[in-house]
Amino acid sequence: MDIFDADIDNIAELDRAVPALQGKHVHRVGVVLCPQLSLASLGLLMDVFRMGNQLPGAHRFALTRVSQDGRSVAHTDGDLRVDGDATLLASMDLVVVPSLWTAGAQAVAQNPGLVEALRTLPEQVLVVTMCTGAYMLAASGRLDHCQATTHWMLADELQAAYPQVEVAPQENLIQQGNLICSGGSMAGVDACLHAVQLLTDRDTVKALARMLVTDVNRGPQTLYMPPHGWRRHADKEVRALQSHIASNFAQPLSLEDMARQIHVSVRTLQRRFLAAVGMTPMQYLQGVRIERSKDLLETERLSVSELATQVGCPDRVAFGRLFKKLTGMTPAAYRQQCRPSVRV
Repeated sequence: MDIFDADIDNIAELDRAVPALQGKHVHRVGVVLCPQLSLASLGLLMDVFRMGNQLPGAHRFALTRVSQDGRSVAHTDGDLRVDGDATLLASMDLVVVPSLWTAGAQAVAQNPGLVEALRTLPEQVLVVTMCTGAYMLAASGRLDHCQATTHWMLADELQAAYPQVEVAPQENLIQQGNLICSGGSMAGVDACLHAVQLLTDRDTVKALARMLVTDVNRGPQTLYMPPHGWRRHADKEVRALQSHIASNFAQPLSLEDMARQIHVSVRTLQRRFLAAVGMTPMQYLQGVRIERSKDLLETERLSVSELATQVGCPDRVAFGRLFKKLTGMTPAAYRQQCRPSVRV
């Protein structure tokens, strides 16, 4: 059985309902389907636009599912019905590429027709990529010399595959002209809502966000990234130093102190730490302090000055700058987002 047998919101259905759509502005939304897509991602985007069709007002969304050749897509979780082939994308107002999870490179290799269709889209067509859907857009060349984002865990792979794209994994949402890229799973909802706002208006997207029980934008992806230095490595001495930093981050720790811990020179420490962890020892120490401060902001009622002192940053102003640099938000904004009932 087709997964989407119950659809009543595609173009054909809407065309048959013309009398009911008098005075409505119908936005055509093309959804790219291929065997590598994340079914959860597809479900999220379909829900956003179906919910949009439940809102009162002038705007409606006609969903058109498109595969490379117009045939049903044989997905591991069931056959996916489509409305036509990749040539339909050029007639859309918005094209959405769902997440491809870890199969981005495979999807590009096996769906050259979809990549070409994205490359030749008219400039006025909005394009949204959810998570690793960015692979398809990067392969088309349209992200060359532009910023883009994807799930933070997969950003290094995307950057290596497409060095001409400036991958910014800290961002939840990036718009470059009519191209919109989003980060991890739920960020795809943010991207679809952003596209809805561009197609409609602020009131419509706010009403839709309320129906979806979400915010219009949840902030940068840095809020959800793991602590700095999460990368695995085989340098036992550096791992021992990381444990020492985790236990003593609130104390003054200089490069000389850290080098003494593993009996090497400061120069050797910096070289080995960077090779193993991907950042300098001081960057790692700062990251640990900010991670601990995030925990305190979520659970304690300390002032920012008290909190900064507790994590080893007695200069409140410098702490605030560092916190915003690493998280994209001020400490007060982070506390408000994580604990909305707490007055700052």
